[in-house]
Amino acid sequence: MAGRRICAGYYRQYDGKVVYVVSLATDTDTGEEAVIWTTYPFADLPRYWTSSKKSFCAFVGVDGERKVKYKRLTNMKISEAAVERLEDEGFRGPVRKNQTRQMDEEYDSRKYQQSLSYLAYAKDLCENYNFDRSKYHLCVKEKRLAAITRSDFAKLKEDLQFLDNALKTVLAEYRDYFQERFVDGLSIRKYAAAHQINRGSVDYLQKKFFSALAQLLKERDEAEGKCRLSQPVKN
Repeated sequence: MAGRRICAGYYRQYDGKVVYVVSLATDTDTGEEAVIWTTYPFADLPRYWTSSKKSFCAFVGVDGERKVKYKRLTNMKISEAAVERLEDEGFRGPVRKNQTRQMDEEYDSRKYQQSLSYLAYAKDLCENYNFDRSKYHLCVKEKRLAAITRSDFAKLKEDLQFLDNALKTVLAEYRDYFQERFVDGLSIRKYAAAHQINRGSVDYLQKKFFSALAQLLKERDEAEGKCRLSQPVKN
């Protein structure tokens, strides 16, 4: 497995955690390849780690079953804002391939309603909105479940409807911001330039929006006596 090709992108660790591989590097003393990665969801103050390629590509034993340590998540797309941040920090963004991703090539690698906190849940809904909406419309159009399980489709539909309704009502003040950033795909830098404000102001607006959405998600769960996180958290 040491000869396995590692590309920039999302990978799921054997324990369920998701990381983003930024690039590969070579140790000048040993010549050994190392994988540079960061955690996902991306932190406001990012930190980067390295693992030897040999370790990254290794197998582990889980409950008597042999699994790869990191599995590539081909259906997760990095946002333009994340690409811009990587470039600002001196890393090259992912190489774009000129081809259309086929949603029904494999089951969706994304985990629905499995975030560790409501803030992470809110970020996940926004950053994956376009992909989730396309998947939903594809399933409705084809009248079949395309690359998604029945239970995950129900969660996907529920999340989309909740976010759309929130933006029409309680979060209506953020609707234009959401449209430009997460539907049209403007990066923080481009949004700031379009509105002639500094990037710090856009960061502040985004934090307010994510916090407000996270609070709504939490209030919904409390009202229904249900937790849509991977595990209960105390906020």
